[in-house]
Amino acid sequence: WMGNLLRKHGDPSDALDYFKFALRIKQATLGSDDIDVANTLFNTAVLLDDLEKFELSLVAYKEALRIRKLVLGDKSPEVADTLFCMGNVATAMEKHSDALAYFKESIELMETLIKEADPSINEKDDNLLFIFNPPSIPLDQKSQYEKLNQAYEEALPLTKLIMGSDHANVCDILTRMGDLYKTLHDWDNAAGSFQGAVRARRAETPDDDGYEVAELLQKKGVTHLYKREFIRAKA
Repeated sequence: WMGNLLRKHGDPSDALDYFKFALRIKQATLGSDDIDVANTLFNTAVLLDDLEKFELSLVAYKEALRIRKLVLGDKSPEVADTLFCMGNVATAMEKHSDALAYFKESIELMETLIKEADPSINEKDDNLLFIFNPPSIPLDQKSQYEKLNQAYEEALPLTKLIMGSDHANVCDILTRMGDLYKTLHDWDNAAGSFQGAVRARRAETPDDDGYEVAELLQKKGVTHLYKREFIRAKA
């Protein structure tokens, strides 16, 4: 607890000494593969981020990830959170390809966890029965959705940087962001994301305004129906 206190109110360098000391004790008493060791490694990595010691923090995150996968399994919120943090560190180190890979793995895992928690989520998408009474998100799931959205927002500029603004993956991320904003009842950002996806798709295939563009325009129209904007939905 002293390390956390110093991190919040004191010298981060002093806090790091306490975290390292706690880590050595836990490794000696609990073993190297205990989940409490993983949690201390994760907290140490966060502190190293604060100190901008990114190479060291990435090492700590990787070891925390190994233990969390070993103890909790490959599919857990803790694993997704660790991968997300690793993406942030790789971004700070300007290792953009690595960062995008970490974010992608984190996103795929978070999407899986959300769908497993609510198996009916795919049935709700664009179902007109839900337009006039959009379902609420359980409070215990809302933070998962918000974390996933944050991962999308981190991955989008990296995808544009590495693959170009008109790449199909840009359209895919914007579409997923639109779906997620819609689930969060953030209609303006949902419509904006779908419109961005339309632009990316049209830029990639300017001579083919086909099925995929039609689907995206329908999604955008549905968001306006949610907002009761009937005229704009028909436009």
